[in-house]
Amino acid sequence: MDYKKDLAERLPELKKIEGFPIGKDEDILALSQPPYYTACPNPYIKEFIEKNGKPYDANMDLYHRKPYTDDIDTNKNDKLTNAHSYHTKSPFHAIQQYIEHYTEPGDIVLDCFTGSGMTGIAAQKANRKAVLTDLSPIAGYLAFNYNHSIETSRFYTEATRILDEVRDEISWMLETKHKDGRSGVINSILYSEDFICPICSSNFTLWEYAVDSEKGVFNDPFECKSCGGKIKKGDCGKVMEKRYDKYLNSEIEQVKITPVEILYVIDKKRFKKKPDQFDLDLIAKISELTIPYSFPTDRMPVGGETRRNDKNGLTHVHHYFTQRNLYTLAAIISKIKEVNDEDIRSKLYIAVNSMFLRSSKKAILAINYYFNGGGGYIATISGNMYIASLFFEVEVLEQFETRIKKINEINRHNFNKQNTIVSTQSATDFSNVPDSSIDYIFVDPPFGENLMYSELNYLYEAWLKIATNNNDEAIMNKSQNKSISEYNSLMHTCFKNLFRVLKPNRWITIEYHNSKSAIWNGLQESITKAGFVIAHTSILKNKGGSFVINVSPNSVANDLMINAYKPSEKFIEKFTSSVGVNLEGDFIDLVLSNLPVQPMIERTEKM
Repeated sequence: MDYKKDLAERLPELKKIEGFPIGKDEDILALSQPPYYTACPNPYIKEFIEKNGKPYDANMDLYHRKPYTDDIDTNKNDKLTNAHSYHTKSPFHAIQQYIEHYTEPGDIVLDCFTGSGMTGIAAQKANRKAVLTDLSPIAGYLAFNYNHSIETSRFYTEATRILDEVRDEISWMLETKHKDGRSGVINSILYSEDFICPICSSNFTLWEYAVDSEKGVFNDPFECKSCGGKIKKGDCGKVMEKRYDKYLNSEIEQVKITPVEILYVIDKKRFKKKPDQFDLDLIAKISELTIPYSFPTDRMPVGGETRRNDKNGLTHVHHYFTQRNLYTLAAIISKIKEVNDEDIRSKLYIAVNSMFLRSSKKAILAINYYFNGGGGYIATISGNMYIASLFFEVEVLEQFETRIKKINEINRHNFNKQNTIVSTQSATDFSNVPDSSIDYIFVDPPFGENLMYSELNYLYEAWLKIATNNNDEAIMNKSQNKSISEYNSLMHTCFKNLFRVLKPNRWITIEYHNSKSAIWNGLQESITKAGFVIAHTSILKNKGGSFVINVSPNSVANDLMINAYKPSEKFIEKFTSSVGVNLEGDFIDLVLSNLPVQPMIERTEKM
């Protein structure tokens, strides 16, 4: 079958499924690799399950498992997990333990909030099959690429060709001069926003006034070198400047930024310097260029995160990148599009996609590392679209070379695309998944207002030309007019669908990460109203958490693992026919048979 042609013919019907992404048909088809991955609802899931699964037969069903009771201590900082810097990842080592406990080899596992696809990896390592779905196009695309490997030599051949071609084209943009006249290669440029003293109205760069280079600290308050007054950053206005945006064909106003320090390399030795006239002239020359490659110039969509930088004039996607980095990224992607092999092309795209944030103005200065000789002085804070007043313009080609090596880690594991099927759709509509066809479900859903996924993914998805349809995004979001009641309603619909597709007597594990009791209560209600019976909870201890988790006093360091089951078909039939009357004894027997054998671990009040 010509699956691409078949998918194109099915698109009108698939658009009726909730969560169909925002994008042109040709872009959706170009990104898709059916039957195993579609950048829209996947119509081949039933075919995948019929080929790989075991039909449910109540009369022949001998399945029984006690809940998985062990607390798991795991670490997210392994090479495979870190191949791509997606917002959140459940450690696949932990998921694998749950899968191996609740299923047999060859069984089918479902994750409808798949994110980067760690459940698929865990299933493949456990010799199971996986159905992976997500509302986000970039999540589905990443999950697909995470879950199939290609030949390393072919991957590196194309990557090296692209690196060489782009380096030849833009090498002049990376030149700087040493004090003895030798040429160096720019590694990164540190930029500072310009501010206005609230006392004397003089203009200054934050770097010049607030950073003590000798002590390696950021001072706030600090002294104005013009008037001598003690001032705080929060009391200072920002210098705004008008310029013509050739890509929007209009005048815009943005915060003035000044290059304050250049890091460069000569003969493998690193140096720092203050930008001189050669560097300033080069930056001006680059800014006057018209980039000859395609790149997104979309308006950032409505949202608390996507519009948080409007006040600084960062209103469109291309404003989040310097002209030099925008040129380099667009050139790399243009070369990737020329690759004939679809598998290699998608892997290369994921490599460049994985560095979008680090190549943007979100690359912040970690001062302690910067001045104390650490290599990790460039960082990005996940979970928001915050742009710091001191940020780095990194050298994109060096980043791409590093990301190629990271993405190649996937190829070392010999994952087979035929073991997973990936769909881009909402979990509120599983009309393309048959009843009682799934052997086990593992999900790590969005919890309340923890992360604004569709907003955070927009920088990724704008380059894909396919964006999240957030009508059914299960979050609390003022811009989407979703309070806790809307969130609970969406989650309840999701769990009802999961209950329908899970085989009777089987288990679902929900990874929970939130400190608010209202979210917890709503989650429990959504699970139980859907029909599941919660049997046990345990703890997943995540080492190597995010920056926010490690420093915030109110963050949740560990995840709660909720184990629930779908009652047997016989019990469900009796319950629905009698509306539960006179089934108290049957229900108690059902609960007791699914309780853990060992006593529950005693919990502290905090846990």
